[in-house]
Amino acid sequence: PGGNEVVSELRRVLDLAKAGAILQPGVRNGAAVIAGAGAAPVRRARKAPGKFYQTETVQRVAQVLDFCAENAAIGVITADFGCGKTEAVNAWRKANAGEADSLVFEFDQFSSRNIIDFICLLGASFGVDRAGGSANGGTLFRQLCASLRKSPCLLIFDQCERVSLRILDVIRQIHDRTSAAGVGVVLLSAPILLTRMNQSRVADLGALTSRVGVWEALAGVSRAEMAAIVKSEGFTDIEESAFDLWWKATGGSMRRLMRAVELLRAKHQGKRITEKTIAGVAGSLLGMTMSIEGGR
Repeated sequence: PGGNEVVSELRRVLDLAKAGAILQPGVRNGAAVIAGAGAAPVRRARKAPGKFYQTETVQRVAQVLDFCAENAAIGVITADFGCGKTEAVNAWRKANAGEADSLVFEFDQFSSRNIIDFICLLGASFGVDRAGGSANGGTLFRQLCASLRKSPCLLIFDQCERVSLRILDVIRQIHDRTSAAGVGVVLLSAPILLTRMNQSRVADLGALTSRVGVWEALAGVSRAEMAAIVKSEGFTDIEESAFDLWWKATGGSMRRLMRAVELLRAKHQGKRITEKTIAGVAGSLLGMTMSIEGGR
């Protein structure tokens, strides 16, 4: 009897396999999984990208990029973290695809301090062979400049507040050797870079500072822009004092604003927004909490 039961079970399994009710061998480490057995896996939908707002920050970033691309100039854009510099650059590049060649280089803890690492990474984007390492740093630099002269573009350097003086001067030297061919440079940074450049001596950043063709020190999202964005996001019932607190907590940061919008939509959609509501949201966002406490 036991043998007959085993045979019957094997036949049942084979029938299920033919019907497609059992996963093919090799899936899930070779285990056969019968359809309907156990809970179905939960798949989380990827969050759709939020709206993109044409703020004054976006417009002024685009103006600097246009100027530097058209005139092979050096531009400097500074604003606090989260104000939307990077997103504004992405929007400009998308709008100018096929019309203005550009490259974005985002500094990290390594490329911002090591000249060879910086030259190698930047050169790789233009087909420069990094063979030889630090012993051939000068060769890599000259090959990079030669490649840029053949294929000029706008070089956009992000997170320049962390960059060493030596690397900033290398960027200046790259521009000196390629601007005649049409290479422009834009530096994106927190406000500290503007302070460093204005207070620099000739031996430090003086040579770079003297070559800057356009500066933009941005303040981020304005109060009027924030009001329009909040309304567009569907929040219309807000106490005036609550909006004042929210504006103070945002501090011009588009990132903080949109994170607060996400939290409010998840927990308070359709409800009146009060000071207590904003204080609760701020408690979940470190940057907003610090802004509120600093403004008291």
